Amino acid sequence: MQHIGLLMTCNEEDCIEEVMNEHVKYFDKILVLDGSNDRTEEIIRRYPQVKYFFKDSEIIDKLPNQKFEDGARQFLLSKAQEMYGYDGWFTLLHGDEIFHDNPVEMAERAEKEHAEKINWYAMNFFLHTSDQGKDLESIKSVQQRITWYCLGFLEIRSFKNKKGIYYNLGDRHKTLPYGIGWHMFSKYPIYKHYPYRSVRQMLKKKIQHAQTGFSVTYIDLSEGAGLFKEILPGYKIARQFDGFFHEFEVDKQGTILGRWLRAHRYMPCRVGPFTI
Repeated sequence: MQHIGLLMTCNEEDCIEEVMNEHVKYFDKILVLDGSNDRTEEIIRRYPQVKYFFKDSEIIDKLPNQKFEDGARQFLLSKAQEMYGYDGWFTLLHGDEIFHDNPVEMAERAEKEHAEKINWYAMNFFLHTSDQGKDLESIKSVQQRITWYCLGFLEIRSFKNKKGIYYNLGDRHKTLPYGIGWHMFSKYPIYKHYPYRSVRQMLKKKIQHAQTGFSVTYIDLSEGAGLFKEILPGYKIARQFDGFFHEFEVDKQGTILGRWLRAHRYMPCRVGPFTI
């Protein structure tokens, strides 16, 4: 069963090599849509697993209001099906995320349940107050540098490849294409999200967002100590990563009700079956 990665990224030069080194453990076919004006493109193109590469400038005139939104993944989806047909699964990749669970293994398990989509927990890593005064940028690996996290949202990131699925080009905050069936994998695997990696990178992200609107942030970015938090705004508990996510590990999750109750301890209850 083939498993194809669809990567959408923008200006992640400080971490993209580490992220790509993780992605290629799972995917030998990656298609990329890139909006960067830093070295991100140069780094990504080094990997032979990258089978096709779009720049935002190649498609921007085809997008509603010429805005680079989530629906632009339609270009990746249609190109991947043109190149590789309708077998297997897709997983959506970002330039600041690293999988904790193996997405290929999760798809194989989902296949056995006849599921067509997989909901993933995002564990949002951030600069903790205990990180103040450290020379963070001297620690090359983002996974070793940033160790505090809050349990985040659920988002469908893996889905079955089949004819008839599509994105609307103007969609924002919709990662699942239309046409995917209702049956969802019974477990919620985990990926690690690193939107905040150093003071310099965070301030650069603030400028990028103001200029392009490409990415969103969880906290109000400002100079100095305001970048370091005890806990991300809007969440209840922060934890330090020790190699495991304990009760949120795939094979320790239990029932959906149990998961909902546990998640409610860590974050505000959010309405809907896909956002607990």
